[in-house]
Parts: sequence; C-alpha cells; structure tokens
Amino acid sequence: MSFLLALIFYNPMKPLALFEPDEVVVKSGKDTVVTNYLNIRINSVTTNIQNEEQIVINPYDSLNMVAVWRDFRLGYRQVAFGYTFDGGNTWHDTLFAGTPYAWDSDPGITVDDSGYFYAVVLSLPPDASTSGIFVFKSRDGGMSWEGPYTVVNAHSDAFEDKELITADNVQNSPFRGNLYVVWTRFYDYTNGGINISVSTDHGVTWSSPMHISTLTYGVQWPAVTVGDSGIVYVGWLNYMDETLELVRSSDGGQSFTAPVPITNINGGWYTLNPQLLVISYPALATDVNPGSPFYGNLYVVYMDSTDTNGTDIFFRKSTDRGESWTEPVRLNDDPEGVVIDQFHPWIDVDQHGVITVIFYDRRNDPDNILMDVYLTQSYDGGETWTPNIRVTSVSSNPVAGKSGLIGEYIGLDTWNGKPFMVWTDTREGTQDVYFGKDTTTTLVNENFQKFRDYLSSNVVRNYVELVSSTTSTVKIISATGRVVKEFTGRRAYIGDLPQGVYFLKSKGILDRFVKIR
Repeated sequence: MSFLLALIFYNPMKPLALFEPDEVVVKSGKDTVVTNYLNIRINSVTTNIQNEEQIVINPYDSLNMVAVWRDFRLGYRQVAFGYTFDGGNTWHDTLFAGTPYAWDSDPGITVDDSGYFYAVVLSLPPDASTSGIFVFKSRDGGMSWEGPYTVVNAHSDAFEDKELITADNVQNSPFRGNLYVVWTRFYDYTNGGINISVSTDHGVTWSSPMHISTLTYGVQWPAVTVGDSGIVYVGWLNYMDETLELVRSSDGGQSFTAPVPITNINGGWYTLNPQLLVISYPALATDVNPGSPFYGNLYVVYMDSTDTNGTDIFFRKSTDRGESWTEPVRLNDDPEGVVIDQFHPWIDVDQHGVITVIFYDRRNDPDNILMDVYLTQSYDGGETWTPNIRVTSVSSNPVAGKSGLIGEYIGLDTWNGKPFMVWTDTREGTQDVYFGKDTTTTLVNENFQKFRDYLSSNVVRNYVELVSSTTSTVKIISATGRVVKEFTGRRAYIGDLPQGVYFLKSKGILDRFVKIR
C-alpha cells in the first residue's frame, strides 16, 4: 500500500505518523464454490496479515516462480518472498533482510532473460522521516538473495513511495538486460512526482533518479513496461487533473517524451465500503513476441467509478506506441445498473499474445462487501474477451486484518495461456497470500534449463557434467537449500539423488539442473 497517498489527501503539508494495523479476525465464506483453480496459501506464518502481492515466472523454468508480498508476521511491516519449483504446488517463504530501516513495504518483482529475479522494496523508519528504495537479486530461483542494492536513499526533504520494477527481455531491444525502477517522490517540488532509475549491470548500480512527470505533485502510482525495440513505457495517475498519463523512452530510459493522456477518470481514488482504499492506477502490458499477430500492441487496464455500476474495470489498447487509444471496454460482465464494485486489476500478455486480466469482484455478495478474484482473457488482441471466470473458491471479507488495509494491488504472470495469480485472501480469518492456477491442465516445463556463466551443466546417465572443468569444490544443493553432495572436478554421480531440481555452486556461482529419472 502507498503510505503517503492517503496522508497527503488529508494533510498535504506534512506526513503523519504511520500506524500499523490492529489484527481483526473475521471469517469469510459467505459464498463458497468449486472452481477450476487451485487456491493454496503461500505464507507459512499466519499469525498476522499479508497483502500487496506480485508474482513472476522464470522464463527458463516454468515450474519456478517467485512471489513477494507485504508481511506483518513480526507485528510491523516487512516484505516476504516465496518460491516454488513445482509449479506452485508447494512453497517456501521467509522475510527479506538487510535494508537500513525498520520497515519495508510496497514490493514489486521482475525476472530478466538470464533467469535472475529482482525484488524492489521501499524501506523507511516508523516515523517516515526518511526513506529509500532497494533491490534484492536472486540467481537461484528465489532461494537466496544478494543485496540490497540502493536505488535511492535518504534524499533530503523528500519521501519516496510506490515503486515497481521491470526488466527489458525484448528480443530486438538494443537495451536488452536493462532494469527499470519507477516510483513517486513526494515533497520535492523541483524533482518530485514520477521518477525513474536504470540499471545496466544486473541491478548492482542504479542511475541517478530522473523526474519524468510534468507535475512535481498531484501524481502517484507509476507502472512500467517495455515494448518492442526496447521502448520503455511509464504510466501513472494524475489525480490533480483526473487523468491517466503516459510517457515513453526510445533510448533505454535516458530521455522521455512529454506526458500524454491515456484516459480521463472520475476522481482517481475511492473509499469503498467498508473504508477500503482503491486507486485508479494504470496496469500496463505489451506484446513483444515477434510471432504474435498483435506484436507491438500496448495495453492498459484500470478501475474507474461509474454513476450506476459502482467501480468497474476498463481496458484500452494502443497500436501506435501510446499516441492514441481505443475506446474503453468494460471487462467485468456482471449486469449493468447494479452497484457492484470491481477493483485492483492486473494484466499480463504471454508469449503467444494472449492477454489475461484479473481483478477483485463483489458480484457474489448482495451487500457489496465480500470479494472474489475473477479473470478474463483475450485471444485477439483485446477485441473480444472470454466470460469472466471465478478463481477463488471462497469469498473474502476485507475487514479481516483491518478494513482499508488489504493493500493496493494483486499479482499475475502468464505462461502459454495459463494464468498464475496471487492475491490477499481472508478465508482463514486474517489476511493471507493465496496462489491460484488452472487445475484442468498440466503445466509442462517447456524449457527448464539455461546454460550460461561458468558452471553450465547437463545430466547424462545419472551423472552431472560441467561444461567447464574446475579444481574447486562444487556443491550440489537441493531446492530447499540443503547441500546434498560435494565433489571436485567436472563430473559427479547423482544416481542416488531423488528426482527434482538441484543447484550447483562453486566460487559463488550458481547454476541449475533437473534430475528427471
């Protein structure tokens, strides 16, 4: 959740103390059904609340996913991560550590074309007297993390907020491998507003913040994506002018166009019953597969308030790199004319051009309080959409944990038309992170291996072969982090190891192999 947004609305002169939520245990389940989607809790500690989730899939191992979320297991805000190597059936999780301040929040995550994961977090002391944005990096599928590396920290007379991260994995991009972090800077009336920083060395160092919005105040909630030819798109909410705005960069984030409007909106933020803060942020996605018939398209989904329907989810697309946009399409297909709220949308495009959108939806509760996750997909570049599909098997009550503090976003990634989702779920009485995937199809590990760096490896007749010889000790590590074997040289017998995912580690370098028999 963005700290300063609500505070500024009520007192634009100075930040107030940030209070932690008191846990309220409220059972959900007013509407329970059987769905085609797995509903499984990720977080192992359930004594306090968890929310604000994101998830990404390893492009070289589609069974390996990493999720991040805001976590209150210590009684105050932290950021946790969870990883899986079996397509989400089992998860391992713990907290990030090492940022300079007591509180961490607002996590985002991405993965690059090396299969390295990057998590971005906001860190601050409890009095919000300063703040910083930091990036953690994992080379082993989310099991261990390097860093944190500093994007920005302790800028005088400013507060950094609401950050997200993305990687340039576009085949025809001259900036492939770049990482981009975007965020909002408050109280700096020279370089405040929406800022961006770029890393060209896999997240270790970051460029000086660049102010990219016209306004230095009155803007919030930036989102970032990379399109064809490496074009960087950043969109955000301009709540002063009640618009969503967009800029783009064609030079790897060195310069940006002036902001152009995506769409007008009715306000920008709303308090839904019961005291639930929701925001009209622009969730962005691009089609970057040259084989897709919709290659180069730019998509946005957002929530907007209506006179007769409550808040709805809308979709627009651009075929000219954000210069113009189609008319809005209402994605939630509940009957019009009835006040039912939908909010917290997210969007992704897979390698075949299939668009998936998820969102919270209250259509199953006539009191318009309990919420479920729904999804819809488009197979024709956003021209038509499938009927909305319910993902959650139990409705959630946002009062669980504390009303108004379920977070501001949920997470989605897709692979070969299959959606993988994380959301805040209250069926167990408080706020938990739940994961969902389609249970009617089997996720095939289409490309589980990438050979690069020093320890590229392969499995031949129950032996692991190192492409490069080495005289140092090599450790074989299980997916749970346990050292199961050590050897010296370029070959080791692994017939005594059970089937599964393993990692080789030598001289600080990690590489993965899969024993399949």
